[in-house]
Amino acid sequence: GSAIDLKDIKQYELTEVYAHPDAKVDIVLVHGLNGNPRKTWTSEKGVFWPTDLLPATLKSAKARILVYGYNADVYAFGKAGASSDMLHQHAQTLLANLSAERQIEETTDHPIIWVVHSLGGLLLKRALNLSDDLESKYADELRSIAVSTYGIIFLGTPHTGADPAKWGIMVEKMVSALIPKKIVHTEAQLVKTLQTNNETLQNVNLKFLEIQDRYRIDLVHESIPTDLGGTKTLIVDQISASPAMAHAEKYGIEATHSGMCKFDSKSSPGYSMVAGHIKGWVEKSPPVIQARQEEERQKRLQDLEKARKDLQWGYHPPQAPTGANTPGTSHGNQQGFRQPGMVEAPPPRTRFEFEVAEVEEMDTEMAGGR
Repeated sequence: GSAIDLKDIKQYELTEVYAHPDAKVDIVLVHGLNGNPRKTWTSEKGVFWPTDLLPATLKSAKARILVYGYNADVYAFGKAGASSDMLHQHAQTLLANLSAERQIEETTDHPIIWVVHSLGGLLLKRALNLSDDLESKYADELRSIAVSTYGIIFLGTPHTGADPAKWGIMVEKMVSALIPKKIVHTEAQLVKTLQTNNETLQNVNLKFLEIQDRYRIDLVHESIPTDLGGTKTLIVDQISASPAMAHAEKYGIEATHSGMCKFDSKSSPGYSMVAGHIKGWVEKSPPVIQARQEEERQKRLQDLEKARKDLQWGYHPPQAPTGANTPGTSHGNQQGFRQPGMVEAPPPRTRFEFEVAEVEEMDTEMAGGR
């Protein structure tokens, strides 16, 4: 396989950073607030683990590795009232980008494995909710993202926003940890916006509950507090990062919130768990997703057949009654039973005709009244 030069990673949209020549699976990494597709996954020593470590770990597990970038800086999310819309817009863009990329590369049958950090996890949940909701035959490509998803590794994603006060404090900490100190006014606005949209984020989490059992899920929490101006604190604590979720695997990484998605080497804390699970999923996912995609195709065919029958039913010609002469028989009526032709409605009467009719009616009434 070949890896890309880091300078060639696009700030926005998708970049394929590595591809095994016989890739069967797509691995997609999504950064969080104030992250970007390069720095979020690069350690202080300059190790970009999606290309520097992961391909060597995957060995014979054949995959493509992609990073996704979107405008997650404070200016984008900090506009008044923007955050909920931003989450929705970014989710739509992520779906459109990935489905288009998979069509171009002819990998639409590949299972998808996601690695998402912090608020990137909420963005992904929103995207999968949207994808799963699409029923139209014209949205097959976008719907296929939810259908093809096999597993998700959530790194420090706040899954619970039930308590507004707690959510507010957590957002404030997240912003402080991830955003340069000089942008104070925007930071305050951002905190306010994200706090206000607690309800939107709750809805994202509730909707995801309906579909999460289809996926293999890792809920990963940070174990080292972040220093926020002299106070050490966990940005997204274990309760938020690892809520009760059947079938999910939960573990901590000995790193801070922003450090938990960066690995210097194969011996870095958390790397063997994250990369080991990715490798296992790459090997196990193809038959599972193949079956799910086939099930989806069958469902689509059944829907089309039902729609066809419904249409036909609406235009059924009347059947000849039992015993009546039918076309092609030599008994009785040689013309046989004919299907009724189209009956044209009479053209609407002109205004002049209405006037004549009204005058005649009046004459009749007057004659009757005399």
